[in-house]
Amino acid sequence: MNLRAFIITYRETITWSAVLLLLFFMNTESSFSFCPFRALGISWCPGCGIGHSMHHTLHLHFNTAWQEHKLGIPATAVLIWQTIKSLPITNKNNNYEPGTGITGHPGY
Repeated sequence: MNLRAFIITYRETITWSAVLLLLFFMNTESSFSFCPFRALGISWCPGCGIGHSMHHTLHLHFNTAWQEHKLGIPATAVLIWQTIKSLPITNKNNNYEPGTGITGHPGY
């Protein structure tokens, strides 16, 4: 299998794994944020803190994660589940064939 075929076959697994790794190694001491509301100068955002919460969840600091954002723990669980689900060994349907939609059927 060449690199292009490998990336096409495992693109979803690569994407979710990269997100988990970025969240795990995220610097929570920095004031940098991807939040568009914060970039516009708006101080309140419903999603702010969820990245830090997911970082603390991945480090098993659940109390700190809960204090950062209430949805961080379930969001991390969804990301881990999505990563496991996308692994070819667990994805028996193999809906990565070209021409198939999200349902695995062509034309949808």
